[in-house]
Amino acid sequence: MLNSIKIKQKCLLIFSILSILDGYAQTGLVVSELMVHPLSNAVFTNEYIELYNNGTQVIALEDYTLQVANTSIRLGNYYLAPRQYILLVAASAAPHFERYGNVMPIQTWRILNNINGTVSLLNKEQMVVDHVSYSNNWYGNPQKRNGGWSLERINPNLPCNNGNTWRASEAANGGTPAQQNSIWDERYVPTIRLTVQEINDESIVFGVFPSVADVSFGQHSEITVETVDLSIARYELGTESLTLYTSAALTWDTPIAIHFRDIRYCGQSQTVSISLFRSSTSLYNDLVINEVLFNPKVNGVDFVELYNRSNKTINLRGWRIGNRVISTEDLLMEPDDYRVLSSSPQRVQEDYPNAVSENFIAMQSLPAYPNERGIVLLYDQQRLIDSLFYQSSMHQPFLADVKGISLERQSSEEDTNSKGNFSSASTLVGGATPGYRNSTDVEKKVEKNSWWLDRKTFTPSGNGSESILVFNYAFSERNPMLNLTIYDSNGRVVNRLIRNKSAGLAGEVIWDGRNEQGALCPSGIYIYQSEIHTSEGHYQQFKGSFVLINAGK
Repeated sequence: MLNSIKIKQKCLLIFSILSILDGYAQTGLVVSELMVHPLSNAVFTNEYIELYNNGTQVIALEDYTLQVANTSIRLGNYYLAPRQYILLVAASAAPHFERYGNVMPIQTWRILNNINGTVSLLNKEQMVVDHVSYSNNWYGNPQKRNGGWSLERINPNLPCNNGNTWRASEAANGGTPAQQNSIWDERYVPTIRLTVQEINDESIVFGVFPSVADVSFGQHSEITVETVDLSIARYELGTESLTLYTSAALTWDTPIAIHFRDIRYCGQSQTVSISLFRSSTSLYNDLVINEVLFNPKVNGVDFVELYNRSNKTINLRGWRIGNRVISTEDLLMEPDDYRVLSSSPQRVQEDYPNAVSENFIAMQSLPAYPNERGIVLLYDQQRLIDSLFYQSSMHQPFLADVKGISLERQSSEEDTNSKGNFSSASTLVGGATPGYRNSTDVEKKVEKNSWWLDRKTFTPSGNGSESILVFNYAFSERNPMLNLTIYDSNGRVVNRLIRNKSAGLAGEVIWDGRNEQGALCPSGIYIYQSEIHTSEGHYQQFKGSFVLINAGK
């Protein structure tokens, strides 16, 4: 579904730039650098304002007025050639700057405010040709805003000045007076950051940074709404925000795509898009804790896996695991999706090669999860959605070492803390299943224990699927431990393939036809014997035979 509205007045919506169509440049006299906060122990101990002629004609500076805050200063008699700079400085500081280039001493220097202020250039008709309303937020560096560094214009050809077009100097001495700026980039095109402040039934309010002042719309500008059956009925533009009013109520838990075409920002025509998501209130256990690794392998890291057991898309923006925020941006999780929270997804994937990498969320850190016992808490904002009290005794009692083995949820329908709902992941799958279905998931439970072979004959010296023997199993007993032994036709042990491993409820075991010494077995009839046992006392044995054909023996 695609609905659109033509733009008839000035407004804005920006998320990501898709294409730059065309643009225009500002030519003439511009402010290109400001040293507003010099330090006595820095290279530059005095303030300066740098002007630049980015045009093709010589400019007579006496035709211009510098305005700092409410103070107007008529510039002196000087002709500034194209692509040249001149420094405006207090008369007493002029000798300190002469070695850098062109300098114009100002007898009545107006001190620049360190935090924020305005600097404007007016022509002889008293029309503003350039205006800079700077802020110490423009530095983009907390240390540099404390002084000793200038603010530099990135692209002096753009007809706008805001927090996207200025930044702290990267020069080693703190500035580039009467020289090309250290961050100079004539190809640079700025973008606007937009945040969704409020989503109501029939309106969306966006906050715009840094400013809407540099935005305009042409007669061909257009808003297009995609993925839902509604359109933009009207809009209102405030000084710092934009409100869109929709033709119908916005849907819940459904991504909405809005495209803007032919937007002019800083003189550049752009096509931009934003995705919105209106989240309904999450209910208890919409999302559940599904797997926890709290005793990782040596040099490994903990992880917590979440599972969306609801029938709706959930936005993890603002959610917390303990006191750690999962995401400050929109992060959608579809029904039946898994997400793994870890401080080092790469390390988890190294320890568990079957991990699904696209389901990981990198965290700066997780809460501390002690090896003996602890609690995992999941919040939607301040609302508790799930909690798990775990302890090491929840692991399989037959496991000699549980390091590197996770606790998996067995049923998403049962209460998180119901007895037996968390148990050891199958060691046959590596001891954890990060990012995919749990090995102990009882939702795939069968009525009775089953054990079977894909084929009764295999050729380990051959190629393809017939070169391995696959033992399949599906168990009705929870938390079974498995043994599997291969015998030759005389009853001699060939390979004790599985020795007291936690199996999970379903899976497979592969044999490549080699004995315990690693040598290929000779052709013949072989017998397998598998057995399962549980901590509740259940024991069952399976036996069968198969034929091994080895062309070499």
